[in-house]
Amino acid sequence: MFVSYILTFLMCIIAYTWYHARKALSYWSDRNVPVMQPKFPLGNLGEVGKKHFGSVIGETYLKLKGKGPFAGFYMLLSPVVVPLDLDFIKDILIKDFQYFADRKIFYNEKDDPLSAHLFAIRGEKWRSLRQQLTPTFTSGKMKMMFPLVIGQAKNLQKYIDKHITESPTEFKNACIRFTADVIGISAFGLECRALSDEDSEILKVGKQFFSFNTALKQIKFFFSMVCEDWARQLGLRFNNPEMEEFFMRVIKETVKQREAGIIDRNDFMKHLLEIKNFPKDDDVLNNLTFNELAAQAFVFFFAGFETSSTTMEFTLCNFALYPVYQKRARQEVRDVMKKYNGELTYEAVQDLTYLRQCIDETLRIYSPCILLFRQCVEDYKVPNTDLIIEKGTQVLVPIVGIQMDPDIYPNPHVFDPDRFTSENINNRHPMSYFPFGDGPRNCIGKRFALIQVTVGLAYILNHFKFTMNSKTKLPLEIDPTDIPIHVKGGAWFNVEKVE
Repeated sequence: MFVSYILTFLMCIIAYTWYHARKALSYWSDRNVPVMQPKFPLGNLGEVGKKHFGSVIGETYLKLKGKGPFAGFYMLLSPVVVPLDLDFIKDILIKDFQYFADRKIFYNEKDDPLSAHLFAIRGEKWRSLRQQLTPTFTSGKMKMMFPLVIGQAKNLQKYIDKHITESPTEFKNACIRFTADVIGISAFGLECRALSDEDSEILKVGKQFFSFNTALKQIKFFFSMVCEDWARQLGLRFNNPEMEEFFMRVIKETVKQREAGIIDRNDFMKHLLEIKNFPKDDDVLNNLTFNELAAQAFVFFFAGFETSSTTMEFTLCNFALYPVYQKRARQEVRDVMKKYNGELTYEAVQDLTYLRQCIDETLRIYSPCILLFRQCVEDYKVPNTDLIIEKGTQVLVPIVGIQMDPDIYPNPHVFDPDRFTSENINNRHPMSYFPFGDGPRNCIGKRFALIQVTVGLAYILNHFKFTMNSKTKLPLEIDPTDIPIHVKGGAWFNVEKVE
């Protein structure tokens, strides 16, 4: 008799679970929203791991575009919006931004203080901090930091000179050391010495931050997105204690030197300290704590150096695969430098229009930012429909799908910098290209990122010629577990000096 009770109880649990799962996974079909067939318990995440998460969302866009303003998607049992219409994306990012002002990115201020940064925080706190940090990235401030970028570009040249005899060469290592040194010295006054010290501590810590290719981290990532409140109650954290201790120690020492007057630079750290020590009269940020300051420094440093080095790596891949474009870009660099008496000045960088086209085309095909994350903050009626996107719903804008859409970019897998002439840009929908996002919540460091990438590539092109080594697997594949994206197996080059 007892066994029969147990079996009955288990059958009831199974039936209850099946009923609620079926109900949850019919959310979009009940609303006549196009959706790829989900499967219990992963929803539409079944291919993640075999394919990159951004590619899975991109394929949803490519298969369902034209069938409505957006498609439905399921992360486990949670309904997610994948916009399909470019005008609708413009509404989300710009026109109706107030409905989609937050990102549903997990952060845990109590247990993981470095996670509470500008990229993740929400509401009025984000709005106030964003407004106060924006002046740090004006063209005038970038011009002041420019000599520091040039100094590190010269160190990059020396680093490649030193390692050029190694065959083949993986430029990713050089690029990541360069961008770490640039951001360290330009934004914080930190001498990271990544280009001069093979065992640089900052790089070891950086690898920990971006080591996303473990099953545990991926499970934590999706769990935190779907069950955010539970994750916070469980004290979930992504930054390990060793990394947190290192970065807190470095920032604490930097703040101590700045406040003692030992170092005074007009940079990102100075602006953070002004917000902390001389607050404006508002109720949101009139007491910026040290942990909050450290979190902003943390995300700017790690997100900045990794994504920029990735962009450099993939641009070099394209130059190696398409030598005619490499030659043309090199000639432009030399012609522009000749115009500016052999120097790469701030004004000279603005004249490197073809190199910028090559960078833009690389960011189209290999955008380090694979998705734009938004969250609906109050019920939103989709224009010209009866559909309602409910408060709390996650929105994933498919950068990969849109930027590889053959109806927008014919032969999308082919590298063609001429797609980004002024004329061609003006002939496309403004929402057909956004590797840095768009609207009020776009990447605040976009201008800085493009300057360091352009300068680094200009120095490499001016001094070195590179071809793809047979060690690189072609066609290039993206490692499905990495964030940001990387070449699966690495990108290896044959390098020689050019006169």
